[in-house]
Amino acid sequence: MKNSLAVVTGASSGIGRAYALFLAAKGYDLILIARRSEALELLTKEIKEKFPVNVEFLTADLSNRDGVDSVLAKINNRNTDVLVHAAGFGTRGHLADLPIEELEKQVYLHDVTATLLTRAVLPGMTERNTGFIIFISSMAAFLTTAEYPVYSATKSYLNILATGLRDELAGTGIKVQAVCPGLTRTGFMHTEYYKDFDYSAVPDMFWMEPEEVVEESWRRLTHRYKPVVVSGRMNRIFLNTLQFPVLGNLIRTLMGRASRRRVAKGLPPAF
Repeated sequence: MKNSLAVVTGASSGIGRAYALFLAAKGYDLILIARRSEALELLTKEIKEKFPVNVEFLTADLSNRDGVDSVLAKINNRNTDVLVHAAGFGTRGHLADLPIEELEKQVYLHDVTATLLTRAVLPGMTERNTGFIIFISSMAAFLTTAEYPVYSATKSYLNILATGLRDELAGTGIKVQAVCPGLTRTGFMHTEYYKDFDYSAVPDMFWMEPEEVVEESWRRLTHRYKPVVVSGRMNRIFLNTLQFPVLGNLIRTLMGRASRRRVAKGLPPAF
């Protein structure tokens, strides 16, 4: 992959960081993007010490147009071979209670930014007839409950975007993927929104490491390609179960009833 370039958003932690290290190990030069400059500096140093690749980083908030424009200026007239959009955050709360600014940022970051960055790199990829575009989606794209409808909706958008682009780019060497992790050991839930959540009771079999998500994502890009990939065997079993007409409908009904019952009692959702 010498002289090939990968752009990774949300690179300072979690799945974005894991993807940056993974691509560096494959020989890609990197442009790393996140809000936290100190974390980006440390990651850049780590990659340069481990791998013979060029690494640049850009501190930017991609939840607004100014931040996106700074990235567009950075990658302008450069051949981007891989785009990984891993930047994102979760919200938890009833829609009427969530700050409007947070909702705007979430929709912009997850969906508008993904669309604009993809639009920026596609012409060059099309000209070269090769490239990978990866959106970090979520299991939440397939189901939701009280306090999560906006987050789930933004992730559903990414799945639909990847599927439509798969069809638009048929016959080219460009592959677009939305990878949908479940519970992953990252800092995603280390925020005020999840401060009273306790996931310690969830068995280890339902958790994945970010490196596992990345490896599976890349494997499915290069072998048996599909535009939407659910990472993790247990996650796939659960979602496949939801597809059964009787059992799936029963599970969804019970989950909905449980959620509404907890809300009526003033309790948070069960997950």
